[in-house]
This record gives sequence, structure tokens and C-alpha cells, in this order.
Amino acid sequence: MELLTAIIEYIGSVGAVMIAGLAVVMPVLATLHVLVTRDEPRAAMAWFGFVWFVPIVGVAFYLLFGMKRIERRARLDRMRSGLEPRPGLLTTGPQGITLKDLMPRVPQQWQMHSVLSEKVSRFTLSTGNEFTLLPTGREAYDAMVAAIDAAQTSVALSTYIFQADQAGRRVVKALIRAHERGVKVKVLVDAVGNWYGLRPVANILRRHDMDIAFFNPARLSWRLAFFNLRTHRKMLIIDGTYGFTGGMNIRKNHLADKSGNPKVRDTHFSVTGPAVDQLMYSFADDWAYSTGEVLNGDPWFGARMSLGEVVADTGVIARAIADGPDEDVDKTAEIWCSALATAQKKVMIQSPYFVPGETLINALRQASMRGVDVTIVLPAHSNLPFVDWASWVAFAGLIKAGVKVLHGVAPFDHSKLFMVDNLYVMVGSSNWDARSLLLNFEFNVEIYDHDFAQTIGERITENSRNAREITMDDIKARPWLKRLRDKFFWLASPYL
Repeated sequence: MELLTAIIEYIGSVGAVMIAGLAVVMPVLATLHVLVTRDEPRAAMAWFGFVWFVPIVGVAFYLLFGMKRIERRARLDRMRSGLEPRPGLLTTGPQGITLKDLMPRVPQQWQMHSVLSEKVSRFTLSTGNEFTLLPTGREAYDAMVAAIDAAQTSVALSTYIFQADQAGRRVVKALIRAHERGVKVKVLVDAVGNWYGLRPVANILRRHDMDIAFFNPARLSWRLAFFNLRTHRKMLIIDGTYGFTGGMNIRKNHLADKSGNPKVRDTHFSVTGPAVDQLMYSFADDWAYSTGEVLNGDPWFGARMSLGEVVADTGVIARAIADGPDEDVDKTAEIWCSALATAQKKVMIQSPYFVPGETLINALRQASMRGVDVTIVLPAHSNLPFVDWASWVAFAGLIKAGVKVLHGVAPFDHSKLFMVDNLYVMVGSSNWDARSLLLNFEFNVEIYDHDFAQTIGERITENSRNAREITMDDIKARPWLKRLRDKFFWLASPYL
């Protein structure tokens, strides 16, 4: 009995020493990893404090939520299939047609912005595109279902949330009809977004023997450390020639209720022209990463445009920006900063969430102080109140610089729109917050076209009707406990 007691005491003492050792070693290793991989001081300092003040829990959270960069298996899959690996940041001049070729009278600063955008995005400009604004869920889903029903060879769908509700079931039925008539169908849903509302579509599609995959599922493997990295992209490509992209997920919240109002407003777009090829390229890259299957050539890609080719003199000039935490450059933030530095007259931004980093905040302030009319439209109350609280921290510096910050009225508007100088537009899935810019896989399109820019400007103006402008008096009147709470969530904003 004494021997057993001694053994238990020995094991207990050894265990205590091991736990104590891990409590020191693991924070040290986590700190070293933060130092090597983190570029943003605010995020680095937040993790330093967490892993040291709450050592074991902090390290566990860092493993799950803090590891940002991942080596995408898609690159290896492309190489094994004989395709060229994705290049890094372009260091040469434009590889295809330039903005000056397409818009000879465009100001030089926009020509220079376009060169930067090509180097960052690694996509060339294309022309001959048509973008149609779909301002409601009903219009977007009707158009998407009609396009799927018209598909002849292929359907590729990627989304963050896809629910089997009033909206989702219509899309599911259209996918099933396409599959049954011999169309090749691929559906990619984010593994976390799949469980929003607890009514995922996966089982329905699998019962009909359809190809559905999940992006970055949480499994007990090395990939568990990266489950916080989600795909937020919304893309539908039909026959490689007709596409949809924007901010809408597939769920009934975007449909109008009995009173004629949706729970969530949003903005989506249909796309035709060579830009669809860039949508499909981005989908194929995500599909290869998620399944190991490479989609190339027919029936997935339609009118692939060669470098330097001008497809048509009509339509809008566009370029895709596929961004994610596996990239060497924070593409969307870089391009936004460049567009803000290029702005001469007007900047209009609409976003459901607004917690950008210091670099973007400074770019907005500098644009305003140069005399540019900068307006930011945000919901007064989003579906994430802690993000709303964090956004208040940036308001004072912006308002002092002359930026107009507007709080829109209900319903919650999920649109992501960016317009500069009635010439330049970016639309897509990216929000103006750290999670979207640092952790999510996003898909956006930049467009150079006066008429389309005017359309987007009018859309933002319409969305901001009855909005209330935030003033310094509003900020000063905010109770100090709320300010403290806002600061706390602002520190955690890269992971909200």
C-alpha cells in the first residue's frame, strides 16, 4: 500500500512538473510564432497578453484562432497536374492590356493604380464584361435559379452559408434538376457557414449523388489549427460563361417578409464576359484545395482570354481580386489603400462591419484631409453587436479628419460597396474589418466604368436614406463604461 501511495505521489509530482513546464514552454513557443508570423502590432500584442496571462487556455486559443498563414494543398495539386504554380507578387510591368489601352483619357493616377492592382491580384484586366446589379434577394435568387436551369454543361457554386430554407430549397431543386439532365455540378460550402441555422443542404445534395465539398472542415488533424480560416466567397459560374458574385449568402433572410421588408438587405451581381473566367479560376483553386480534384478546360472554363486580347469595345473593364490568408500580400487592403490615395473627388463606402486596421484608417483620413468627400455608410445595428462596439473606436479620428460616418436604419444592410470618383468600383464579399482582410478567403471584382460607378453611388445613396450622421458630440456623450467595452472588443477585432 505504501509502495502504491509512493508511485501515485511520484506520478503526481512528475505530472505537476510537466504541467508547470508546459505552462512556460508553450507560451514561449507561441510568442516566437507570433513574432515570426504577425505583421500587425495590435494583433501581436493582443496574443502576447493572452498566451502569457492565461497560459494554457491562451495557447490553445492561439492554436485554434491565431495561426494565420497556411500552405495551400491546391498549389501542390496544380503542380502534380502539370499546371504552373500560382506566382507571387508580380515584379514586372503589365502582362496584358493596360487601363490606358482601354481608357486613353483616364487620369494617369488611375493608370498607375491599375498597374499596382495587377501586380497585387495577379489577374489582368478584361473588357467586354457586363455587370447587372441585383438589389434584392428575390431578384438574385430568381436569376440564379433561372441560370442553373439554363445550364448545359457545368455549374460551380461556392458560398459561405447555404441553408435548406425557403431560399435555399429553390436553389437545391435547380441543382438537382441540372444534375439529373447530365450537367456537371460542383458545390463548395464553408464548413462553418454550413451549420448556420442548423439546416445545411449537404445531406439533401448527397442523397442525389451530387458533388459537394466543405472548405476547411475541423478535423482531428494538423488542419484543425486552421479551422478559423473560412471561405467567405460567393460565386456561381454557369457553363464557364455566366456568373454571379457579391455579398449574398443563400438563405431566406434576404427575402421579403409579409410586410415587404427583408430581414437583411444585400447587393449581388450577375456577370458575363471574360471576367467570368477569373471567377472560375478562383473556384477551381478552392475546389482543388478542398478535394484534390483539378478542374481545367471544358466544361468549366468558357471564353478564356489570352494576354493582350481586347474582346470588345463595349461593356465594362474589370479584374478579379481573390484574397486569402495564404497570400504573401493582403491584396484587398493594398488595393483599397491605393484607390484611396488615387481619389480626387469622392469616396463612398458601404460595409456591414467596420473595424479596419490602422493603415486603412490613415488612408481614409488622408483622403478626406486632401479635400476628397469621404462617406462611410454602416448599419446602426448589425447582427454582431460586439463588432458594432469595436467600430466606435475609429470614428473619432475619422470624423475629426472630415470623414462622414452614417448609421443606416433597419433592416440590417449586408452590402459591400466601394466607389471612387464616379469611375472606380469594387464589389464582392470583403467587409471593412480585420477578420475579412486577414483571416477570410474573399472574392471581389474591381471595375472601371463611369456609368457603373454612378449606379453604385446611387445604390449607396439609396441605402443610406434616412441614415443618421455620427458627430463628435455623439462620441463625447458615450458613457465611459461603453467606451471601455468598445476598446476591449477593438483589441480583439482581428478575430471577431
